[in-house]
Amino acid sequence: MCEFGNILKYEYLKLFHRKIIWITLGIMMILSVVIVFVSDVGFDSEEPGIVQYIRKNKQEEMEIVGEKVDDRMLEKYRDKECAQGLWYFLNCLFPSDYICEVTEEKLYQQRQELLQNNMEEARLTKGEKAYWKQKEAGIEKPFTYGYTAGERKLTAVFYTLAMMQVIFIAVTVPSIFADEHFRKMDQLNLCSKYGKGRLYGAKITAGLTVGTGGTLCLILSSVIPILILYGFHGLDVRIQLIYAACSYHLTIGQVIRNQIILLIFASVLESAFAMFCAEKMKSGMGTMAVMTGILLLSLTLNIPEQFRMAVQLWNSIPSNILAVWNLLDCRLVSLFGRYFTQMQFLPIVYVILAFLLAAGGWREYKRYQITK
Repeated sequence: MCEFGNILKYEYLKLFHRKIIWITLGIMMILSVVIVFVSDVGFDSEEPGIVQYIRKNKQEEMEIVGEKVDDRMLEKYRDKECAQGLWYFLNCLFPSDYICEVTEEKLYQQRQELLQNNMEEARLTKGEKAYWKQKEAGIEKPFTYGYTAGERKLTAVFYTLAMMQVIFIAVTVPSIFADEHFRKMDQLNLCSKYGKGRLYGAKITAGLTVGTGGTLCLILSSVIPILILYGFHGLDVRIQLIYAACSYHLTIGQVIRNQIILLIFASVLESAFAMFCAEKMKSGMGTMAVMTGILLLSLTLNIPEQFRMAVQLWNSIPSNILAVWNLLDCRLVSLFGRYFTQMQFLPIVYVILAFLLAAGGWREYKRYQITK
């Protein structure tokens, strides 16, 4: 165990002496903070600054926290501007110029029609429709209003964090294997008296922990400024207040928790993939090109809805699933006579795939022979 620790320490030292790791992480963390300051509803030019603007909106919204989103609340804002959170919720269902005419009946009827249309477009089976009908019946209506500015911002930020995570891992992790071949140091490393097994285990451990550590830094760089600016007052509010087009029986806090878990498991899968590619291609740049290419493809490729299986698989890749509209998608996974959501199913899949990639990398690593 002591020998493994020494090898692992050596791998960490090699990584942490590379300036590109700190530069990349620093840039990503700065961008994460900057994104938080970009309002999701725009800024009032008459306000003296962002903090005053946020405080004003927060004060307005806190006055109606705990009230039902019914005719009484909607009537209150008939002749004046809605509170931001309420406007955001209504705008998910109606055009902005129609919001002032919305009634409680129209509101919840429109939401039901939206849910039905989504299920038809997603080509759900009868079993899946029955599953969501049961979940929808357990959701209390009318909804109870809550101040969700911070939570709304954070759920949206995770999609960007997922892309930053891919870039960070693509830049940092492949060097664990690729640099040995590039610098012709593999002759020394592979002659370790402790054997290839411990050396490979130390490298895999270093890659997984660096990828996960960088992910946690990115999460904190978004959570802390959101906590300072907005606070988290709506963690126990139903997710429908910020994403109306779903029937998940979850609070916003539970969805954020699942996003964090998925992002961490995604870092494990991406780190394993990066190390496998680096060992297979013997190139860090090649690995970076592959991962960046997949990321760009995920941003540009839209698969038609009629190809349900392809859409479901494509939405399940780490850079796509963290988008809240993919995370809360109504398509389910049927397994052993039960239905599972993406949030329940994907962490297990990511771990299995990471293990298979690590096993494939080990097969390549132990068979590698140095040639002049």
